[in-house]
Amino acid sequence: MKIGYSALGIVATSALVLAGVGPANAAEDATLGDIRSAVETRAVLPATATTAESIDLSDGLISAPGSDGGDVQLRLPGTPRTAAESDELALNVTGGAGYTTAIQDTGDGTFRALMHIESAAAPREYRFELGEGVELIPLEDGGVTARDAAGDILGTFEPAWALDANGAAVPTSYTIDGSTLVQSVSLTSATAFPVVADPFWIPALLVMARLTSHAASQAALRGVSQAMIKQVVQNGAKSAGNKGTSIFTQGSGKNRIRVIVDNKSGNVVTVTKG
Repeated sequence: MKIGYSALGIVATSALVLAGVGPANAAEDATLGDIRSAVETRAVLPATATTAESIDLSDGLISAPGSDGGDVQLRLPGTPRTAAESDELALNVTGGAGYTTAIQDTGDGTFRALMHIESAAAPREYRFELGEGVELIPLEDGGVTARDAAGDILGTFEPAWALDANGAAVPTSYTIDGSTLVQSVSLTSATAFPVVADPFWIPALLVMARLTSHAASQAALRGVSQAMIKQVVQNGAKSAGNKGTSIFTQGSGKNRIRVIVDNKSGNVVTVTKG
């Protein structure tokens, strides 16, 4: 299955099953509504150079264009199912007890791997397996970068995110198990189901010289301008960050800005404030 965008707008492309066909039953209609309502609250990514690339989906394995021209592969949790496609969303891709997964192709190689968690019977952990040779490294903003065997950044998972049926945030976070990203979702007796959660993958595309799309989105969320980022890198205190990165810090308290830079490429990986 291939779902994606063209340079001029959203296009439902050909698929191996149910190409261009909407959800087949009431349950899929409800799932589609839940997911669309939830993802509308997600921040919009800064514009990058638009590509005609789209993601491929087969038996629960996602292949998306990476920053180095190769493909990044991600295996979804659960057992593969017969997916249904609706515009840029593929529903019922995999599933297990109390949950199903969906994929939203958001263009330029970015995608959301969404969990539609239906009840308290669902797991509290969801495992997303990347290919061999991929190293996952946590970021200070709660996201996770993926690097290839040469140490180059392939892309970034945005900080873990989950919403309940009332639009309230559900506690969620990542842990790393080798080349597997594990998303934990806190479900309690007070949780309003269904819950929608996702890892959001962004290739290491540049919005401008030295600023990745992930860094730009995190800076925008925190009201940090590109001029402020440059100021912190030029004049801030430098310290060692997580593997392969340096941290430039300026300010204090709620105005403290930290800019995390990849040592190998010199690109800004992310920005935090406070």
